[in-house]
Amino acid sequence: MTGFEKIFFHNNLGRRLAGRIYSTGQRSDVAVIFSHGLFSSKDGYKITRLADAIVATGLPLMTFDFSFAGESEGNISDLSTLQEVEDLASAIRWAGNQGWQKVHLIGSSMGASVTLLYGSRNEPGVESLVLIATPVDLRRLALDGMGLTAAEIDMLPEEGFQNIDGIEISNSFFRELALIDIPEAARKIGLPVLSFHGGRDSVVDPSNIVLLGKNLAGPLKKVIIDDGDHNLTRDKDIALMKDAITDWLGGGYMLLGRSPGENRP
Repeated sequence: MTGFEKIFFHNNLGRRLAGRIYSTGQRSDVAVIFSHGLFSSKDGYKITRLADAIVATGLPLMTFDFSFAGESEGNISDLSTLQEVEDLASAIRWAGNQGWQKVHLIGSSMGASVTLLYGSRNEPGVESLVLIATPVDLRRLALDGMGLTAAEIDMLPEEGFQNIDGIEISNSFFRELALIDIPEAARKIGLPVLSFHGGRDSVVDPSNIVLLGKNLAGPLKKVIIDDGDHNLTRDKDIALMKDAITDWLGGGYMLLGRSPGENRP
């Protein structure tokens, strides 16, 4: 198992965020940055299983806890997807200050949505996106997750909380989620994208990867794991993703090219 270094940096609000750097010590001006999913962390099972393979490509891997998660400052009840995008931006700035001027971004579940939203900014230095079980229709995810109708979500008071799996989440999170337009963001992304999805994902329906393909401006390589669930943590899931990701980071992403990332008509 590749060793890691604990790091800390601050986001746009001055909150201290915690991270890990996995590296062989090999010099590189390119790094990989991973964004975790809802209720997960920088030390989640999936990314810790993938870390060795990623680092074996010669690239350092940075994982970090979003605000409100893990060892970072903040309270999970104040969860915000848009703030997580700012957290990712802060992580990328920190990486740039370490000499990593180019990055590949990997995101899992809600972390993949965050990765897409950041990618739509078309900031320089982002080489590619790797997405795992990506929610593209966030409004539908909010509806399914809460068991509410669209009208009921729209009528949620700004103050107050909903209990999800025993965790209190602010109403503002769900109100925000229902307003975020991932398809619109995808139409601005010309980067090459590698996307994994389980064919039996009961949390984020596989139709989401179809929706991504219909809207993404840039080239997309889809990997559907037919019998895979949302977590994709079985040994064979991890092995498949390791092979695909190492091939991608090793230069496979360049074979797809990129487009200007302008909105489709």
